[in-house]
Amino acid sequence: MIHLQRSLATMVAGTALLVAVTGCGSTGEARPSAAPPVDPQNKQRESQAQIAACMKGKGFTYHAVVSTPDLPEEQKKEMSGDYEAMKKYRSKYGFGWAASIVYPNDQSSRMTITVGEGSDPNSKVVAGLSKEQRKAYFAAVETCMLETFNKATGRKMTSMQEAAKIQSEMFKQAINREVNGDARLVELAGEFAGCLKGKGYTVTSQQPDKIASSTEGPFGQELNKLGEKATPEQARPLLAREIKAALDDLECGRQFYAAYRPKLNAVYEQAGLTMGMGMTLPMPVEE
Repeated sequence: MIHLQRSLATMVAGTALLVAVTGCGSTGEARPSAAPPVDPQNKQRESQAQIAACMKGKGFTYHAVVSTPDLPEEQKKEMSGDYEAMKKYRSKYGFGWAASIVYPNDQSSRMTITVGEGSDPNSKVVAGLSKEQRKAYFAAVETCMLETFNKATGRKMTSMQEAAKIQSEMFKQAINREVNGDARLVELAGEFAGCLKGKGYTVTSQQPDKIASSTEGPFGQELNKLGEKATPEQARPLLAREIKAALDDLECGRQFYAAYRPKLNAVYEQAGLTMGMGMTLPMPVEE
C-alpha cells in the first residue's frame, strides 16, 4: 500500500519562496531590504498556475493551491509572542516535544503545523491513481516545479534537492538580514541570555534566531533518545521538566519574544509561508 508522506499542500509556497526572498533577478543574489517587496500571494498564484499548466501538458490534473492553513486564534496569539498565550501553551505542553508523546492525539502539542489531506485539493486526484500512476504523477510534479523555479529565478536547477538547498540558504539570508541584523533584537537577546544563565541554563549563542531555541534544544535530543516507541508514561517526567524550563525561558525572554516572533512571522509571510510548514516535495512511500 502507498500513502503520501506529505501533502502536496506543503509545497504551495515553494516556488514563491525563491522569488520572494531573492526578487525576480536572474543572479539569485539575496534581494536588498530596500527593494520593493514582492507580493507572495501573487507569486504563489503565478507559480501554481504555471505548475498546473505544465501538469496538464503532461496529461495530469493538478489544482493550483494558494492558501495556507487558517490557524486557531489562540495559536496565532502564541506564535505572535503574546505572553499570556505563550504561558498558557507552555504550562501544558512545554516546548511541544514530550507533549507529542504524552498527548498523541492533540495537534496543539506539536510545534509544526500539520497539513492534512483535506487541505490539499490534489489529494483526491492522487488517491484515485494506481501505484505506477502515482509515481509518474510525482515525477511530473517535480519536473514542473523545477521548470517554475528556474523560470522565476533564472537558474538551471536539476533536482528538487538542489532547489531545497537553495531555498534553505535564501531563507537563512533573510533571517540573518531581518532578524539577526535587528539592533533591538540583538540587545534583547543579550538580556535574555543573561537571565537564562542566571537560572543555570546553558546558552551557546546570543544570536536572536539561536537563543530563541536555546533552552528547548536539549529536550528535543532527550525525546529522540526515548525513541519512537516511547509511551506517555515514559515521556511524562520529561514533560514535567520541559514545562518548568519552558516557563523559565518565557519569563527570561518575555520582552524578547514579543519583539522577535512578529519579526520572524514577517519573514515567513514575505516568503509566502506559515511558520512550521515544510517545503519538502512529497513522494509516495511503500507501506
